[in-house]
Amino acid sequence: MRVVAIILAAAVAALTAVGWPGVAAAQKRVALVIGNSAYQHSPKLDNPKNDATDMAAALKKLGFVVVEGFDLDKVGFDRKVRDFATALRGAAVGVLFYAGHGMQVGGANYLVPIDAKGDSAAALDFEMVRLDLVHRTMEREAQTNVIFLDACRDNPLARDLARSLGTRSTDVGRGLAAVESGIGTLISFSTQPGNVALDGAGRNSPYAGALIRQLSTATDDLSAMLIAVRNDVMKDTQRRQVPWEHSALTGRVYFGGAPRGTPQTPPAIPAPQAQSGEAERAWTMAKDVRSIAVLEAFIARYKDTFYADLARARIDELKREQAAVAAPAPRSTPATPPAAPAAPAAIPPIAANRFGAIAYSATTGAQGWSYDYATREAAESAALTNCRQHAGDCAVPIWFQNACGAVAAGPNGWGSGWGVTQALAETYALQSCAQHSTSCNILRWVCTSR
Repeated sequence: MRVVAIILAAAVAALTAVGWPGVAAAQKRVALVIGNSAYQHSPKLDNPKNDATDMAAALKKLGFVVVEGFDLDKVGFDRKVRDFATALRGAAVGVLFYAGHGMQVGGANYLVPIDAKGDSAAALDFEMVRLDLVHRTMEREAQTNVIFLDACRDNPLARDLARSLGTRSTDVGRGLAAVESGIGTLISFSTQPGNVALDGAGRNSPYAGALIRQLSTATDDLSAMLIAVRNDVMKDTQRRQVPWEHSALTGRVYFGGAPRGTPQTPPAIPAPQAQSGEAERAWTMAKDVRSIAVLEAFIARYKDTFYADLARARIDELKREQAAVAAPAPRSTPATPPAAPAAPAAIPPIAANRFGAIAYSATTGAQGWSYDYATREAAESAALTNCRQHAGDCAVPIWFQNACGAVAAGPNGWGSGWGVTQALAETYALQSCAQHSTSCNILRWVCTSR
């Protein structure tokens, strides 16, 4: 009961400190739009500058204040990010659109200025722009944020960097790594995490072209618009490219304004910036309790934090323990032991530096999976080999290192996610699937060591 009292007292204090945003803030929408085509140390990309030019024009028509940059070197890129941070202060909505080269190294994503060489490990710190730096800036300054990344093109700089890293070359991944958004943020990738997107044969890339078309006629909310973008890109690329997003939005976002007849509800009260630290402190007291009621009170207070997911996993663990205690002992020992369950009730300790992956066919529902591999590439290859025994269009939407992954599907779509436990992986997969379909169910979960 002491933990419940602390949680409720903190909730009252936090809610008292939060006020409704003013009318001026609700009207301010700011975007950073960057397109890099003229790379100096790798082949030129045809479309990113066009993509950014057309995207900036579309956002300006929708009333956004647009900070735009084209063919930026490192100094120019950093300057545009600073200008964006200044313009973003007090905004209701922030948007980032980036088209050009990007890469992932050690699980972190980098945006690549046109003068980057990528010929040494130092290039990461001095020649490139970390995506999470821009991401944190946006979440610090604006209530709602949307990030569009058309940065998964085949990148020769990534291969040069991998060669320069020697034994660390496996740290350089293919495409971009999956990114989890904070509360009030949606991140849209031009293709699945870890895959490479197409540059396109026309004026725009398949992803940017579909996105700009949807923005130009947008009446639906952002989630519905991105479903239309996904369908357009899959059709244009014969399903070789599947746009992807991770969302923690707390309400509907309309780029073109809510249609007539949409109920005008007040915006959700944003969580105070101190909530994450407060949740961490509360979790240190609540993590070892055995009361489901206390854990449910914790979730109600901190439902939008990572620690709420840990509390949900703890509740699942307690319920399994209670069910095991309540189950009656068998009257007699069967002649043959029952078949082992499809999945263990608890996840054994996960070994260090092991990889797993799940492959999935969106058309047939076929799956393939792998675990306990030394490299991500080996895990993905094994998962694809297993899946392709049943379907020819398998892709790898999720891979994981020292963690668990899951794929969920419903009547109209599917999603994937990963986390440090089975429960977290399933939670994120169901949340991702729910953006596209109702009645989602887990198809497969795997941990890197089972």
